[in-house]
Amino acid sequence: QDDTIRIPSEPIAVPADVRRKGLSAVVNHLLDRKVPKDKDDDDDDEDDSSDEDEDDEEKLPAIPFDFLVNDRLLRTGVEAAARREGLSLENAVVVQYFPARKAPEGTDESETLPDWISAMSYEKNSESGVDGGMLFTGVCDGSVSAYRCSKEGGLKSISTVSAHTGPIKCLSSMTIPSSSSASHLIATGSMDQTLVTHTLQSKSKSDDEMKKKLTLHAVYGGGHFNSIGSVALLRKSDGEAIMASGDWDGGLCFWKIPSLSGGGDGGMNVDNVDAGKKKQKSKKKRRTVEEPVEESDDEAAISVVEVQPFSTIRAHNSNLSGLSFGYNSSGNTLLTGSWDHSVKVWDIEKSDCILTLNGARVVTSLGRCHNSDVVATGHPDCTVRLWDMRTGMNASNSKQSSTQVSDSILKPSHKSWVSAVEWSPTDPYVLASTSHDGTVKMWDIRSSLPLHTIRAQPKGQKGLCLAYGEGAIYSGGSDCIVRKFAC
Repeated sequence: QDDTIRIPSEPIAVPADVRRKGLSAVVNHLLDRKVPKDKDDDDDDEDDSSDEDEDDEEKLPAIPFDFLVNDRLLRTGVEAAARREGLSLENAVVVQYFPARKAPEGTDESETLPDWISAMSYEKNSESGVDGGMLFTGVCDGSVSAYRCSKEGGLKSISTVSAHTGPIKCLSSMTIPSSSSASHLIATGSMDQTLVTHTLQSKSKSDDEMKKKLTLHAVYGGGHFNSIGSVALLRKSDGEAIMASGDWDGGLCFWKIPSLSGGGDGGMNVDNVDAGKKKQKSKKKRRTVEEPVEESDDEAAISVVEVQPFSTIRAHNSNLSGLSFGYNSSGNTLLTGSWDHSVKVWDIEKSDCILTLNGARVVTSLGRCHNSDVVATGHPDCTVRLWDMRTGMNASNSKQSSTQVSDSILKPSHKSWVSAVEWSPTDPYVLASTSHDGTVKMWDIRSSLPLHTIRAQPKGQKGLCLAYGEGAIYSGGSDCIVRKFAC
């Protein structure tokens, strides 16, 4: 699709056992670029190659390519790949190519936090003329932090607030329309059974990050009575914001987010909140929730909205470890994964499960592709599994059996429990995973083998969370350091 690297489509003859590097050399030669030489060629006659070296100096550098045979990444010889895909060797084998994705590179940009980093989320910056995005982290000491992520520079700390009395187990973020004084909404759930949202609030109209502050927005109660381990935010097409959360017992709650526009109550409008239920809450309970977020200035006196769930479901028989709103669903469907070995799709309006996928392993993490309902799940058996939810979803609106949904297992590559999976925000084929083995792996789902493996934490330390940003992967774990890997 890129005319700058397009070659004629006429068939060419290549050795049957040629692999990726050999084909990459062929394509670079046809593009009149430098052809990378194998180390084995170093002992050849230098006089014979001197003229070629002079010619190469005038050529553009070689581009490493990846190749697709029948939409699968080439990792063997062409003949073996064609036979595996059931292609006839009597006809020309169609091979597609594209620039190979470079391995993520560690940078000097890191941030040390006071405790294990258990959750993080990245948000693309919607402000015009502002470089980079925002990274939000949740820590086991109960604190939430916000960082400006510059594409060229490092992580710039903007604000930190103590949000919970117990370890944070999950975090989700959302960009707020520019009409509000707040730029982002951050939801966190904790082992202390509390669920809250904060806004990244500007004290003035200036874009100066030093004038932005994490401010408590709302407290969500009455839905969970155990550790909250998963949360997701969504702004629907009609502008309404909703949130889903899951707990250790398999409970699932849906919440309406109080409006962030207008008002002298810190920019909050309580139209979506059951005010009657809010007033029934005891002052003692409110103090218990608000104590971790006390501030030293007058903003601490702002009344905090308390929200009740509009729907509560016993979704699973065990810990609800991951959830994501469905793609382009206008907030109508939710995908959930659990320790009860299942992945489910829920109709939010009807509070009904419309699809159940029964697996063989505990689901420890779940992530949805940015432009489809293809889901990746992590498991304790060191594997990442893929589920194409669209097959069953398109069949009908009734409950579907798991046989109508295709799944694929990427070859076990991690050495321990897979703790997080995150998709690339730009490439629907690429995702990253991290594990208790301390590594981060980058995958292309058209191959069962990882593209790259990087050491994110020192040996003996656990990788606990990931965020996939623009041109970078961020990781956190038991070493208490946020690390950035350019990719």
